[in-house]
Amino acid sequence: MIDKETTVKTILRSLILTTLLFLIIKPSIAGDYYVLCEGNFGQANSSLWSLDESLATLDGPLIWDTGSNPLGDVGQSFSLYDHKLYIIMNNSHKVRVLDLENGPSQLEDIDLAGASPRYMKIQRSPERGFISSWSLEALLIIDLTTNTVVDTFLMAGLPEELLIDGDQLFVSMNIQADYSSDNRVIQLDISSPTPEVIETYEVTPGPGSMALSNNNLYVTSVYYNDAWEIFTGTSRIDLQTGAILAVDQGTYNSDRVDIAIINDVPHRTYASSIVPLDSDLNLVTDQAIAHTDDFISFNVQNGSIIVGSSDYVAPDILEIYSLDGQSLSSFTVGALPDDVVFYDANVVALDDAPELPSSNALGNAFPNPFNPSTSIPFQLEEAGQTTLRLYNAQGQLVTTLMNSALEQGNYTLTWNGTNDLGRGVPSGIYFAFLSTGSTKSVIKLNLIK
Repeated sequence: MIDKETTVKTILRSLILTTLLFLIIKPSIAGDYYVLCEGNFGQANSSLWSLDESLATLDGPLIWDTGSNPLGDVGQSFSLYDHKLYIIMNNSHKVRVLDLENGPSQLEDIDLAGASPRYMKIQRSPERGFISSWSLEALLIIDLTTNTVVDTFLMAGLPEELLIDGDQLFVSMNIQADYSSDNRVIQLDISSPTPEVIETYEVTPGPGSMALSNNNLYVTSVYYNDAWEIFTGTSRIDLQTGAILAVDQGTYNSDRVDIAIINDVPHRTYASSIVPLDSDLNLVTDQAIAHTDDFISFNVQNGSIIVGSSDYVAPDILEIYSLDGQSLSSFTVGALPDDVVFYDANVVALDDAPELPSSNALGNAFPNPFNPSTSIPFQLEEAGQTTLRLYNAQGQLVTTLMNSALEQGNYTLTWNGTNDLGRGVPSGIYFAFLSTGSTKSVIKLNLIK
C-alpha cells in the first residue's frame, strides 16, 4: 500500500516535471519592455515603443503612425493581462487592445465615449478590468471576455490611480468634482460582482501614485494652493491597523510624481531624481539615484528602473538604470514617455498551464539577466514548509536554495550561479520553482557569462 507521503511526493514530482516540460517545449522568447509615450494634449501624437530585454534595440513607433494612423490623443497608461496590452487613451476616450504574443498586433478598440479614462487595473478572476473615469466620476467595470462595459460604480469625485491586492481595490481620489483637491484613498471589496466601499483613508491632498509593501500602502500626492503653486507629500497607510502617517514635503517642481518599492524601500520622484523614504517618510536626498533633467516618470520593471524625461516636445528621452542607480542605456522616443511594462511570453504562459496554480508568491528576480548573482524575492501569505529549487532548461535539479519552515512575510534569496556542489553552472536559461503548501510558482532566470 502506498503511504500518503509517497503519494504527495509523486504528485509534486509530476507537477514539477509537467511544469518544466511545458516551459521547455514552448519556445524560449526573450522579453520586451513596452513604453507608452503620452503625447501632447489635443495633438494625437501618443506613441508606443518596444525595447528588447538586453536593452540593446529600440523599435517604434509601433503599429500606429502619427501622421496617417495615430494611436490617439493622450496615452494615459496601459495594463498587461496574459498576452494582451490594454492602452488607455484619455482624450480619445477608448481602450486600444493589442495582442503581444503574435505581434504586437492590434485586436480591437473598446469605445468609452466621453469617459476620459485614466488608469486600468485587472482582476484576474473573474476576468474584469476597473477603469478610473474623470468625466463620469466613476469606475467603469469591463468584462475582459467580451471587452464590454458591464457596470459603472460612482465615486463622488474624480478617481485617479488604482491598485489591486487580491480582492481589494484601492482608488486614489485626486480631485473633487469642482477640481479642488481631494484627500481620500478608498478601499473597495471586489470579491463579489458589485464593489463595496469598506474603508476611506484621509491622506495628503491630491493622492495619485500608490505602492504596496508589507501591508503598508504608500501614496504620493500633488496639490495646488490658490496661487497655483505646486506642493507634494507622501502618506503611508497601515492596512492592518488603519493608522495613517501623512507628511507634507513642501513645494514641488512638477505635477507628476511616481512611487515604487525598490529593494523593500519606497522610492518616489523628487527634484529630478528618485529618492528613498525613511521610516518616517522623510526624503533621504543624499541617497537619491537616477538624476535626470526634465524628470517626469519612473517605473520598475524586470529588475530595472526606467526613467522618462521630457521638455514636452518630441523627441524625448528614455533612460534605464540598475536598481542601485547605475546608468545602463538611453534611447530617444516620442513625446512624454510615461508608462512601461515588461512582457515575457514564457512567464505569462505559466498562467495558461492548468497544472500550475496561479500565485503571486515569486517576484521578479533582480538583476535578470544576471552575472554573477541574482536576488529572488518571494512572499508567503501563510506560514509553512517552503522550498525554492533551481532547475536547468533540461528539467534537471541544479540546487536547492531553501527547504525549511518559514513564517508569513517577505523574503529574498540570492543565487550565485552555482550548483549543489558549489561549482559554477554555464550560461543559459534556468527556472526558480517555489513550493509552499498548495502554492506553486515559477520564474525564468537568464545567466549570462
